[in-house]
Amino acid sequence: MDTRHHALTVVPAGLVVLACVITGCASSEAPEPVASESTSAPSTSAPTPSATSSSPAGGFAYPDTADPAQVAIHLKYGEGSDPSGEIIGGPAVLVADRQFTVEGQCEGNRVGFEVVTADAEKRVLVDGGFRCDDPPTGQFSYRLPYAGVVQVNLVDADDADRAWVRVVQP
Repeated sequence: MDTRHHALTVVPAGLVVLACVITGCASSEAPEPVASESTSAPSTSAPTPSATSSSPAGGFAYPDTADPAQVAIHLKYGEGSDPSGEIIGGPAVLVADRQFTVEGQCEGNRVGFEVVTADAEKRVLVDGGFRCDDPPTGQFSYRLPYAGVVQVNLVDADDADRAWVRVVQP
């Protein structure tokens, strides 16, 4: 009879998944939405709606907050009128007379947004809104003669459980 013991190593599933993520065993990353540069005449603050997918299979997903084309983002994590969240400026700065896009996604009913100057005046540059069932993101393009740091805010977002809205300018 063989009395040698064979060592059996059990690796927790979480470590296998972590190792796969680190080494890139599988990639399910969807490409980030990109606004195309328009060669037509500059638009005013009237939005041009369009839809692009920013998450796999139309599910809710927060975008990469370090996207180099991102000018500003507002993330909502909680429900109701006193949600948790973040408002982040940058890393990019709005360039005057060049097309920029406001894109967003939500779970719930509807959200509004406003893009304001990031100075003491907080002048509203553009505002709008979209329904959460817009497949899967609301997206609007603008061109303004304003340059500088901006902030984007979610407004009228009480009917949304989670939401985000951001300004990008490739």
